Amino acid sequence: MKQVLFVCYGSGHVRMVVPVAAALRARGLAQVQILALTTAAPVVRAAGLPLLQFRDFIQPGDEPALRRGRELVAQLQGVQDLAESEAYLGLSFADLEAELGEAEARRRYAQLGRQAFLPVRTLTRILERTRPDLLVVTNSPRAERAAAIAAGRAGIPGVCMVDLFAIDEVRWIGAADYAQRVCVLNEQVRDFLVGAGRRPEQVVVTGNPAFDALTDPGTARRGRELRLQQGWDGRRVVLWPTQVEPAVHPFDGSPGDPDLPVRALDRLARWTLAQPDAVLCVRPRAGEAPPALPASDRIVLTGQDWPLPELLHAVDTAVTLTSTVGLEAHLCGARLIQVLGSVFQSAMPLARFGIADAAVPLSGLAPALDEWTRQPRRAGPAASASATERVLGVLTEFL
Repeated sequence: MKQVLFVCYGSGHVRMVVPVAAALRARGLAQVQILALTTAAPVVRAAGLPLLQFRDFIQPGDEPALRRGRELVAQLQGVQDLAESEAYLGLSFADLEAELGEAEARRRYAQLGRQAFLPVRTLTRILERTRPDLLVVTNSPRAERAAAIAAGRAGIPGVCMVDLFAIDEVRWIGAADYAQRVCVLNEQVRDFLVGAGRRPEQVVVTGNPAFDALTDPGTARRGRELRLQQGWDGRRVVLWPTQVEPAVHPFDGSPGDPDLPVRALDRLARWTLAQPDAVLCVRPRAGEAPPALPASDRIVLTGQDWPLPELLHAVDTAVTLTSTVGLEAHLCGARLIQVLGSVFQSAMPLARFGIADAAVPLSGLAPALDEWTRQPRRAGPAASASATERVLGVLTEFL
């Protein structure tokens, strides 16, 4: 049976990988292993899938790298897996040092932290030990990108799964020799990558497996039931997921507007109160204190105890700056309005990629609400294969 090696970081990246790896394994299509980087490991472990980590590939001669790893770990807080962090940082820094020399490696790490890493040498070692027939990565840089480079050099076919729009990652995913196939969210992302230099047959619209649960028919049914229970039929129901805007972009230093989310919510609340048939749902992020809201039975705090997928099927329209909840609302059939002005806007061009129905400055929010809340919800996704099934179809080309 063919061997498939997945390499992924945590958060949304591992959530893309787990359903695909689990389906491959359950159906006996391939033997799978997941090289789970940093925070991805607990998710893979909880899913009961075969787990690999950097520390599994330590070999004689790595003692200096591990000592350096211990030095780097000592500079961090909240390390959950000490042995793995020492191996990950130590081996990655050793690769950087082998490429640039110690002084320049130290300077790059001081300037960029882990963003300086591209541990091709270590990933080459891992591929030589695991000997996969197919490599699957997501669009993360560092070790995932290094794995794809190493696989290309070794003649191992590769597939890259892109979670959102590849705005930054196009610098490497746009190269025609970076993996044999790229799985993307929608046609607009496909066009973007083809325009960057990928051959059309290399880029396949599959959707994102992490979002499959959103479009499950049972979830949609529960959303309709929630709408009825809340007495929202005949109302225009708008969702605002709260967001935080920094004063300065954490990576490029460009100035932000920390008050923008507060002003946007204020505009939403005032618009709602002026519309007798409107309801505003405000959903704070996990662990966040609820914002101050006007006292009205048509402004509803929908906290974390409200299941998000059902809520997204119950509302008509979502409004966001750059929250991925907006994308999820779109996938569930809600209309989406993006308020422009976020410091992160360039990484989430929701209208450009066919996600937002409108992208407007704050001054244009009320007219956009007038227009789009009167439009019916879009038809939900047609009954077809899930994103997981479509990705499996791509992988089986190589198995």
